[in-house]
Amino acid sequence: MKNWLKNYRWHIIAWATFILYEYILISLILKINASVLNYCIHYIINIALFYIHAELVLGKGLKPQKPVYLSIIILTILEIGLYTATVYLTDRFLSKATIVSIDKLTVTDWKFMSSTLWRGIYFLLFSTAYYFIKSYFQQKHRTTKLEKEAIEEMLKQKQITLELANAKNAYLKAQINPHFLFNTLTYIYNSTHKTEPRAAEAVRYLSKLMRYALECEHGPEIMPLEAEIRQVENLLQLCRIKQPDLFMDFIYDQKIESTEVIPLLLLTLTENMVKHGNLSQPEDPGKIIVKLQERLFSIQTSNLINTGLNDTGFHTGLENIRQRLLHTYAEKAQLSFGKRGKYFEVLIIINLHEAC
Repeated sequence: MKNWLKNYRWHIIAWATFILYEYILISLILKINASVLNYCIHYIINIALFYIHAELVLGKGLKPQKPVYLSIIILTILEIGLYTATVYLTDRFLSKATIVSIDKLTVTDWKFMSSTLWRGIYFLLFSTAYYFIKSYFQQKHRTTKLEKEAIEEMLKQKQITLELANAKNAYLKAQINPHFLFNTLTYIYNSTHKTEPRAAEAVRYLSKLMRYALECEHGPEIMPLEAEIRQVENLLQLCRIKQPDLFMDFIYDQKIESTEVIPLLLLTLTENMVKHGNLSQPEDPGKIIVKLQERLFSIQTSNLINTGLNDTGFHTGLENIRQRLLHTYAEKAQLSFGKRGKYFEVLIIINLHEAC
């Protein structure tokens, strides 16, 4: 009730003012007296006509998609006829019940008919004006809201562009000349592959990983998964050179290699598993499962929790993945992660059908 009064307080105030104005005009100026009950019943009929015409007849008939003008005309005529009949029957009932005194009341009383018709048209005109004023303010509110949303979207795009420019600047400031870097790695590999074959192999895998990361930085936003699968295998080989007791099951169907997604998802997840997880148990290895079922692409990882390490950095890496998924796929991609018993699990789902 409180909310209703709050929502319709201006309607109540307007009707109270209008009724008071007519009461003063009729009773005090024109010297026409009527009972309070008579006033109340007739104003209920008038107010009902007002809202029926505004909310139902005009509200439904003047829809922006398909206005129906003929129906509005027919319904308005029916409204006036129904209004006249209702007022007539109401006055007749009040007269018979001796609640009010009415000397002459018949359908053929043209004075009664003309005054009732004028009263009905009077409230229909008020109702029509109310509908168009209300529609004007609603349209103005919608326009203002759309303009506000457009400005917010423009500011958001500018912010994203600015953040991207800042990120690129930071990268350019931090990076070492790649040609110098790869020439150095090639020199180290050539110098050590005979005397230190394991170290040379590590340099070779590292060079491949770094070259791929550089290609992703300057390459297309979406790439086939095949190249990243190869780099995940390179990363695991590199890690096993340093840590032979590293156990990881990398499960995928070869048909998935042609699937195009944003790069560095698999590689980042694998790197974080190696860095933060416990992959030293052959009976309970880490798992990376990549699937594509009816254009629903998913990456699922699971590994034993390494209780001796702080996993804060892992969560930062996952939040970075979340932001990249959001920028590229919006609500079409989902990322969830967390602890389940003694395991840490991550699940990425991308609806590639909707993303097309």
